[in-house]
Amino acid sequence: MSIILKSVQIAHVFGVLIFASVFLYNLSVKSEAVQDDGETGKHAGHNSHSGALTIVAETSYNSDEDDGVITVEGNESVGGIDESLEEFIPTDEWKTVKDGQTIPPGLHIRMDMQTGKKEAKLMVQDTAQSIERWDAGEKIGIINTEKKRYTRDELKEALKEFKYNDEPSSKEHEEEVKNKFRSIDELKKVLKDMNMSVKSEGEIVTELEKELKQKDIEHDRLKIVLLDLEYYLHQIDNARIFSDLGGLKTLLNLMNSTEEDIRETATFTLGAALQSNSKVQVAAVDTGALQQLLKLVSVDPSILVRKKALFALSTLLRQFPYAQKKFLHFGGLSALTELFVDCKDDGVKIKIVTLLTDLLLEYDINVNSAASDDPVQAQRSLQYQEVGLRDSLVKTGWCSIIISMLHSSSGHDNVEKVVTAMLSLTSVCRDEFSPTRPKLQALLSEYQELANEEVKEGSSDVFTSIFSAIQRLVKEVHRVDL
Repeated sequence: MSIILKSVQIAHVFGVLIFASVFLYNLSVKSEAVQDDGETGKHAGHNSHSGALTIVAETSYNSDEDDGVITVEGNESVGGIDESLEEFIPTDEWKTVKDGQTIPPGLHIRMDMQTGKKEAKLMVQDTAQSIERWDAGEKIGIINTEKKRYTRDELKEALKEFKYNDEPSSKEHEEEVKNKFRSIDELKKVLKDMNMSVKSEGEIVTELEKELKQKDIEHDRLKIVLLDLEYYLHQIDNARIFSDLGGLKTLLNLMNSTEEDIRETATFTLGAALQSNSKVQVAAVDTGALQQLLKLVSVDPSILVRKKALFALSTLLRQFPYAQKKFLHFGGLSALTELFVDCKDDGVKIKIVTLLTDLLLEYDINVNSAASDDPVQAQRSLQYQEVGLRDSLVKTGWCSIIISMLHSSSGHDNVEKVVTAMLSLTSVCRDEFSPTRPKLQALLSEYQELANEEVKEGSSDVFTSIFSAIQRLVKEVHRVDL
């Protein structure tokens, strides 16, 4: 059986060899015939710039019409180029090509071997809608617009989206990552060898507090340490760590420094530690920070230090009724009065008025919540009732101070804050506010016009809000006179 199979295979091989030999013989004979017949038109192949022309005997067309004609699929032109002639423009029909005329690539070209006449036309599949001619100086041609073309950027984006499917196994990938990157333990060891370490913010605060206590620390370095602490102490946990380390006492000592910039920076740092931090607020009052701040607010020779002290004082008093009660006990309103009179900056005066207004608003909110079922809130309400801020404001002459601000304030924001302060004090400053009615009426008319324009334009309700506040204040003052 195997002998028969081998015989069949051998016969098959001989058959293939015989067929190939016959094919090669015929091809050789035809090539020689074409070479002899095309001697008169061999110039058609000498001027091709992109490869040899392919000359094919045209048997697919009407042999009666095209007897003795060959078809040339050329890339550029047939014959020498005459630059004085116009460029050949192809159509769907055969069109005569003048001698030396430039022919775009991608056309059907035929030549009459007896007369040498050349004709060309568009490919059969080409249409006017699917081609686009281009001209780049010496090079011209036709583009098939039906085929999808991609820009360089589109190709780049496509390459980005390619995915490599031959991904390594998970174990191989883990080993590759281990070899490429160091573990956290290795990094710690390297940093330790370099005398470096990864520190938490708490550790940084601890080191800064320790450095702050050094007696021989230089002036410039001391200021840098204070500024660094001011940055970190805004964070509640960092401020509590600093307080537990005794840092508040160190700051109070620096607030007594003979250097103005050190007093200013230390006071500013204290304010950062106190901001919205009840635990640090309690520690500050116990440490004596309230008395120190009132001293700076009222008598410090530097207005910059007094401004920072006002900031720190406001962070200590807000949401802390115990500190507010101590503030009144230590003459805090008198200290604010001295700053108000001494300072020529209206911005500082507005900050003082805003602080007092916020404290009155705190009082009203918490006292009105006295009947709350929450025992913690009930206790806070009792603490606020012990403050007595309104009565203290009347006794220290703040009704008249607020009136002076009404007449001198400029700017919509300042007017709004003064009017809000007067509204919070109307119940205890009735007699003092009565003479302000003409001023209030003038403001009412002014802001009514602004509010009307605001409504027409459909913009924000800034002026409408101020107008409503003035309107309420006018009613309250008028009610006093009845």
